[in-house]
Amino acid sequence: MNKKQGNHDEHILTLIAKYQEGIATEDEIRQIDFWYDNPPSSEKYADGMSDFTKAKKRSRLLENIYDEIGKRTAKQPQLNSKKIIRAVVAIAAIVLVALGAGFILLQTYLKHDSVQPLTSAALIKPAPSKALLTLSDGRQIVLNDAKAGVLANQGDATITKNSNNNIVYNTGTSLSSKVEYNTMATLRGGEYHLVLADGTNVWLNAASSIRYPTSFPGKERIVEVSGEAYFEVAHDIAKPFKVVSKGQTIEVLGTHFNVNAYANEPDIKTTLLQGSVKVTAYGIKNILKPGQQAAASVVGTTVSEVDTKEVVAWKEGYFEFTDADIQTVMRELSRWYDVEVVFEGKIPSETFTGRVSKFLDLNQVLTLVKSPKIHIVTTGRRIMIKE
Repeated sequence: MNKKQGNHDEHILTLIAKYQEGIATEDEIRQIDFWYDNPPSSEKYADGMSDFTKAKKRSRLLENIYDEIGKRTAKQPQLNSKKIIRAVVAIAAIVLVALGAGFILLQTYLKHDSVQPLTSAALIKPAPSKALLTLSDGRQIVLNDAKAGVLANQGDATITKNSNNNIVYNTGTSLSSKVEYNTMATLRGGEYHLVLADGTNVWLNAASSIRYPTSFPGKERIVEVSGEAYFEVAHDIAKPFKVVSKGQTIEVLGTHFNVNAYANEPDIKTTLLQGSVKVTAYGIKNILKPGQQAAASVVGTTVSEVDTKEVVAWKEGYFEFTDADIQTVMRELSRWYDVEVVFEGKIPSETFTGRVSKFLDLNQVLTLVKSPKIHIVTTGRRIMIKE
């Protein structure tokens, strides 16, 4: 950080301190307002770093932010909630600038008029990537424990774990028509990346599974999915790629799309990012264009335009919501942090909008969704929510 930038940061910190103490002048408050409304937004990371790695680095920076927030706000117990909110965002920006990592806006803070500590909080951190590979003969391999290298041979395919902890299937030259099936399943709190024998990339979200052949010798490529997965399908006009899930079939030639088919979600949601797909759900067919999402259930299918970045935020290491109800938010948190969520009495009607790292501990994320109308109590791995 250059001297000019350091002087600027010190000036802003001085203004925030005066604001907290209630002695800032109108001109100084206007400076804070301008700075607050125009935060640094560029992110400077090393070329070639994956989005997942970037997200992990951001989460570590956010831990520093929370420590700084605790120090600053503890000194000002008389502050009203709006001042605390403004100070939190300002301090977050300064800490990230000082560490040379850009700015992350904790948007959810701005949805509420107060930020209160949880009644009871267990320090529950997100688990490392966890997945279980079941081979055609019933053998099981815990992937996060397996070392890089060849894991097994299945029919004409060799299964390898590469240096990036991804599972890759490589087919040989055998003309055998025998098809063997493997299943990869992520546990609650885990996710994994898989490369199928045809070169298709699959990312599995938490508590999800995919059943697939170890090679594709036939006229079509068919896999079965439960939970959520993102696909980048290898193009092969001679062999359509089909994803079967919970009463729905997605047919593509080569494209990028996301499918959310968790058993406890009300709809099967298929979102197209690139290319074209045909979605057949409960006998109804729809052709999607990029940026569209099909939400299918037994009562019908609706197609709408959506923000695809929000849909695949999970793959990049974030929770992201736009006017999401508390049940939707908590279903996602329960899968990622492996916790039980129960609602007592009337379910709060408040909605949430924001984007936050998945690599924060649960206590920090719950603080972001707490409001005067929602009371959260955690006991071990059980979260109770009431209005």
